[in-house]
Amino acid sequence: MDTSKLVTDTLARGCAWLVFPAPLEQRFLRDGAAQRLLLLQVAGLGSAVFFAGMVLADYFMIPDQLSLAVILRACVYGPICLLGVWFFTRYHWPRLIEWAVAGAGLLAAGISIVLSLSSGSPLAVAHLVILSVVVVYATLIGRFWPMLVMCVLIAAGHAYAVHQHGQWLNGLGLATTLLLLSSMVFALYGNYTLEHSDRQVYLLDLQESSLQAELTAANDALALSARTDPLTGLANRRHFDDFLAQVWAHSQAQRSSLAVLLIDIDHFKRYNDQHGHQAGDRCLCEVAQALAGTVRKTGDLVARWGGEEFAVVMSHASREMAQVMAQRVVDAVRQCAAPHGGLATTAPPVTVSIGVAALTPWHGETAQALVQAADTALYEAKARGRDQVVCTPREGLLQARIKVRA
Repeated sequence: MDTSKLVTDTLARGCAWLVFPAPLEQRFLRDGAAQRLLLLQVAGLGSAVFFAGMVLADYFMIPDQLSLAVILRACVYGPICLLGVWFFTRYHWPRLIEWAVAGAGLLAAGISIVLSLSSGSPLAVAHLVILSVVVVYATLIGRFWPMLVMCVLIAAGHAYAVHQHGQWLNGLGLATTLLLLSSMVFALYGNYTLEHSDRQVYLLDLQESSLQAELTAANDALALSARTDPLTGLANRRHFDDFLAQVWAHSQAQRSSLAVLLIDIDHFKRYNDQHGHQAGDRCLCEVAQALAGTVRKTGDLVARWGGEEFAVVMSHASREMAQVMAQRVVDAVRQCAAPHGGLATTAPPVTVSIGVAALTPWHGETAQALVQAADTALYEAKARGRDQVVCTPREGLLQARIKVRA
């Protein structure tokens, strides 16, 4: 399914269950992986320090298990947490990271439950309030569904510990239970709200990016169509004029030569009258393909000048280079062997006449002198019998310059 449509459909349905369709869910996890990994690194290091600091609470509430608390908190939980941070920094598994956060929360809660059950202190049940701290800390980091599973398991462990202490109806047992349940409800509600908002914002950003990409593509297509001849696919007259102006300015600055080739299909009106306009269009496309296949140097442009005429701009091209290229074009069109009339075996092929002009622009001049010189050469090629190249002599260019400047 198209990403834009998938995003639109998902926004319409909403994400109450905090799960996107599979392709979108994978992209969501992938796009947020770097940010989630950074959060995991900071939170993992912070939890190792914070959980080790809870030895102080153990000292006041279950002093008889202080040595075991130091071992479990500093020598078991801390190293495991740091090892997990290293592992996920090295191996990027976005989905597993979320369950690792829940696993770290369960490990921290499990240690607190073990210490509480192992202690004979009268405050052993009160020591279970640490589970509320674990729940709040973990839900600030993790995603909703792993956190929900974690909370259910922690609640079950808490219930078992209170039952083992035989203090279900005791004030401390009831207080820790109510504190844990209220902490879970508020923490999970906040976690759900934040993740839901995060997913909505992600969808809206994705939709905006998709719409922006579509708008850019549409603008590019519109700009291309405005500068492209729809029949032949070559540049149109507008593109030719803009390109020639740019190359002309560059050539003036660099004092380099450029050339223009004006190309006319010989007797094209007669071809259209004999074969029809559809055949005429096919003929134009064949000539366009021959031109595009012959003029391929970077910095050159092939355009449809109008009607049956084409034009080529050659940058950094001398008069001799342009003349050689023009002759290649004449040969390439002739080799297409498109019959100009009657049977293909007897009719002459379609041919072109080409006028060539090349010069190094003077400051204060316009490209009109170059185009006019090429046009004059084209008419000379027709007058000499067509199917040939005529290159404007240097004195002809000088006359064209003087005429344009006058």
